[in-house]
Amino acid sequence: MSSVLSSLESLNGLIAFASAVRTGGFSAAGRQLGLSASAVGKAVERLESRLGTRLLNRTTRSLALTGEGEVLYHYVDKVLKDLQEAERELNTRQGTPRGRLRITAIPILGRKFLVPALHDFHALYPEVNVSLSFDVPRPDIIEEGFDLALWAGELEDSSLQARRVGSYALITCASPRYLAENGTPTSIADLGSHCCLHYRHRGSQRLEPWRFQNHTISRPPIPAPDCHLNDADALAEAAVAGLCIVQLPDFVVREEIATGRLQEVLRSDAVAPLGIFLVWPPMSAQALRVRVFIEFISKRAGNLFNITSTAASGQS
Repeated sequence: MSSVLSSLESLNGLIAFASAVRTGGFSAAGRQLGLSASAVGKAVERLESRLGTRLLNRTTRSLALTGEGEVLYHYVDKVLKDLQEAERELNTRQGTPRGRLRITAIPILGRKFLVPALHDFHALYPEVNVSLSFDVPRPDIIEEGFDLALWAGELEDSSLQARRVGSYALITCASPRYLAENGTPTSIADLGSHCCLHYRHRGSQRLEPWRFQNHTISRPPIPAPDCHLNDADALAEAAVAGLCIVQLPDFVVREEIATGRLQEVLRSDAVAPLGIFLVWPPMSAQALRVRVFIEFISKRAGNLFNITSTAASGQS
């Protein structure tokens, strides 16, 4: 069997074949393609001859795919849809960003950073429809069809593209009331005599470890009593109420630290700042709506995370 794409005639045959299947007949396909019904039928016949197999069973009133036709149509339909999407994107590269933009983010970053930014982004790009999903743990953004992700912490090696848009510190802290009643830990070993409340991931029993220089605590020595939380803001409120010690990103407890409702402990053992990243599949950035969102968020990130955002991008 010769290659199905060995000639321009074969490509025309594939287009005629797909159009006939979609419209249900050669006449309708001809109207769609600007050809006669006879021309469409002959193009399909030449394609069948070149492949050495029948693709369509024809009657005077209808067309039906053969088994071989079903296989070919599955692939041809996908290719033609990809080509149509590519044409749309090329037409809008210098035009107006538009269309649906699907974004996943860890919940705390999504609420504190992305949601407040939507008003200004929509004012600039009113034809972009942003769909936000707050997910823990991180989803497979290619498999689940996301255009972008906003993630914090370490990134696994992958084929995804990433841009570091900020950084944050992990703050270990407790309320003045808690420290007055239980004492202030001065070393990591002291945590063994304190109630330490960890973030519990949704849908699992896994706890987010506490990170220090050259030391990680995966489970609290003394868990906070009868309290399992999977929300960063709720963890901060539990600490303010005097229940326990917590470790949270600085942008979560910034206000509480500034007003004295929480006090940082073990600062000398704090781990180096971690990164905040925009992550996307390589093909996503071909869409203008994705590129303008990346640039928009990168410029705004420094205001929240108190840094000058990094413009360089590359593999994570």
